[in-house]
Amino acid sequence: MIKTAEVYDAEAYQNLIEQLESETDFLLYGKDERKSTIEKVKGLMQRVGKEENSTIILSELDGGVIGHVTVFGGGAPRTLHTASVITGVLKDFHGQGVAKELFYQLFQWAEAKGVTRLELTVMVHNERAVRFYERMGFEKEGVKRQSLMINESPVDEYIMAKILV
Repeated sequence: MIKTAEVYDAEAYQNLIEQLESETDFLLYGKDERKSTIEKVKGLMQRVGKEENSTIILSELDGGVIGHVTVFGGGAPRTLHTASVITGVLKDFHGQGVAKELFYQLFQWAEAKGVTRLELTVMVHNERAVRFYERMGFEKEGVKRQSLMINESPVDEYIMAKILV
């Protein structure tokens, strides 16, 4: 089931993020690097809930949260049509259409909210994710060279975007 997150989902959302960060090195934070509290997560969810061009979409299965799309909209009048996307699906559910369902819901949400540009970054060596984003209509716009340091090694990221018109 796909749903919009509510503040009462904060613990499940926090647990999902922590599990995703422990499963892969393809995210901004690695295992145990994020210093989050349930109060911070609730505050984030409350802020997102008040913004017209931000949202958190969750995928649930058997009462557990297995994936998310978190969207932060632009704050300036000239960027209200733009939103940055962060996403993840638990490893056990890769290849089962969960991410595709989340993105279809994202596109419906964006259309309803007047968001016409969705953007994200992805590590260039995360080829599976790059192919998925391309199948979802995202295009590479550039490379952020050495934008991350992972295990003391520089990592490049693609900047990708999808224009919804």
